[in-house]
Amino acid sequence: MTSSRSGRLLALGVLLASFAAAPLQAEPLDLMETFRLAENQDPRLRAAEDRFRGSEEALNQARALFLPEVNLEAESAYNWENTRFGGLPRRSTDYESWNAGVVARQPLFRMENFAARRQADIFIDTATLDLARVREELVLRTSEVYFDILLAQDQLGTVDAELVAIERELQRAKRALEVGTGTVTDVNDAQARFDLVQADRLRAENNLSIARENLRRLIDRPVGELMGLQEDFRAEPPEPADSAAWARRAEARNLQVLLTEQGFERAREDVELERANRYPRVDVVARYGRNFQGEVGGGGAGTAGAGAQPIGGSLRSEQASIGLQLTMPLYTGGATSSRIREQQAERDATFSDTLDAKRTAAIDAESTYLNLVTNLRQIEALEQALRSIRSTEQSTQRGLEVGLRTTLDLLNVQRERFETERQLSEARYSYLLNYLRLLAAAGAAVDDTGIQDVNFFLTRDPGPREVPDVDAVDEADRAEELDIGDGVDR
Repeated sequence: MTSSRSGRLLALGVLLASFAAAPLQAEPLDLMETFRLAENQDPRLRAAEDRFRGSEEALNQARALFLPEVNLEAESAYNWENTRFGGLPRRSTDYESWNAGVVARQPLFRMENFAARRQADIFIDTATLDLARVREELVLRTSEVYFDILLAQDQLGTVDAELVAIERELQRAKRALEVGTGTVTDVNDAQARFDLVQADRLRAENNLSIARENLRRLIDRPVGELMGLQEDFRAEPPEPADSAAWARRAEARNLQVLLTEQGFERAREDVELERANRYPRVDVVARYGRNFQGEVGGGGAGTAGAGAQPIGGSLRSEQASIGLQLTMPLYTGGATSSRIREQQAERDATFSDTLDAKRTAAIDAESTYLNLVTNLRQIEALEQALRSIRSTEQSTQRGLEVGLRTTLDLLNVQRERFETERQLSEARYSYLLNYLRLLAAAGAAVDDTGIQDVNFFLTRDPGPREVPDVDAVDEADRAEELDIGDGVDR
């Protein structure tokens, strides 16, 4: 009695310890939560944000071109002079000097400053669009990895269900062979199919591991459970239901199109910047300084400063001035004209790039829309095919029971059913991905609306997959064996 009680207490202690050591099950992540994690960890997005922060300084730099510039200037020197005046003998002198002052320059008219100011605005707009484009790419990358995991899980689930079904038929074929109503061919067919699906399961497990690792790298944390697709998922056609309308939206709103348009505007300002070099520059210049010249030592012709007698005394002076300064380029050897032609050629090239970007965006939007419509039709066709195959599977099952069909016939129908289920899962996830790609093509995937739309179809409890109960199947098979055995001529 004491030993039994001690054993129960020990078992209870082990159970409590296991509960204490087991971590709490975290809530499954949906697509929005996964994107938020990726948004906080993605190095590409961090780099784009840093570049955007740096681009904001371009506006301050452009404003500085219109503000005064103040410089401190100072010089110190030791001077030697060798002079001759008229018929007098040559005289050598030497002395120390220095000067220091402050120079202030206020631009009044510089055409290039206005072009630089407009370029700063364009540069900031370009950085804003580039940041939005990187974020849009992150939305697509996160969605692709997320649905890769869901698809891999579905693939593995269908393979496991297929293994259960094949194993059931394998056991049935073996028992039928034992009682004399089956054939070796049925057993071999079931065994071969079982081995083949085992290989498929290894591949499905590998795909799932790779997909989970890709998401782990994206969010920089272990991947737990993900919210799956609802059982009652129904794909809806996009609005507007017109590929041309989506193409027009892409031509006007696609981020790559907007980036190339900004490049064209920047190239136009580059032309104006080079043309500004032909205009005069007008500045207000103010100076204040002090000069010092030491005592001058001198001697006769050919004498050096060493040992010479000083002449006079030191000189100190103070100067202040303010005035206008005009600078007008007259001839630069053709360099200015050459740079203008260079920038004009670049401007024309960026204009062609803009046209190409619009065409590419329109084609991408139209093709993505057509792929989305194709996904809708595939889903409808596969759902109908799955219903038909399940009906065929039931008929084949009854035919096998009465001897009109073989085990291989049933295995083929079951494999077709599971393959259709896999294709249906792939079509559903492709539909959701193409929906997000269509929004991206039209420049509408920058905000969270698209992810929220997709999240509507996800659930924390997608429902258990229909997998046959092996124990119940075995009981039914044993009862069937008894019926078969009673009908055999002995």
